[in-house]
Amino acid sequence: MSYSLILAEGGFNPFEFAGGATFWTWVCFLLALPLMWKFVFGPITVALEARDDKVEDAILAAEEARKEAIAQTEATKAELEKARGEARQMVLDATNRAERQAAEALAHAKAEADRQIKQAAQEIEAQKQKALLEIRGEVVEMAIASAGRILNREIDAEANQRLVGDFLDSTETSSN
Repeated sequence: MSYSLILAEGGFNPFEFAGGATFWTWVCFLLALPLMWKFVFGPITVALEARDDKVEDAILAAEEARKEAIAQTEATKAELEKARGEARQMVLDATNRAERQAAEALAHAKAEADRQIKQAAQEIEAQKQKALLEIRGEVVEMAIASAGRILNREIDAEANQRLVGDFLDSTETSSN
């Protein structure tokens, strides 16, 4: 007899008893559970654990990157402050150098002005002496000429010039 005839004649049907479907569902589930655990739940669990490890690694890497960024920020701030200090020092040095150069230029200009004033005073004194000598010579000539007219005769000019020169020297010495 075939299986279909037994079912048709009212034979044994394992799904026919009360709760049969539930029973067979549990049997199939329990038989499939080790296979599902090995081939389905195992890889899913491994994948989830790998994902958790990656997330933890990413969190650690992010924290490390944050710490490194903070350290870099601090280093950058320190370098910026150092650069600002160097810039301030450079400005101060340049200001001091400019003031020193200005003082040197002023001292040089003052020395040059003093030298030119001294040279001008010497030139004035030389011109004064020259003018005095010329005036003296003319005074001598005028004195000799007037003495000659007074005496109405020709006087030895060279002897008289010496005489008047000595006279002017003696008057100049007595006035000083």
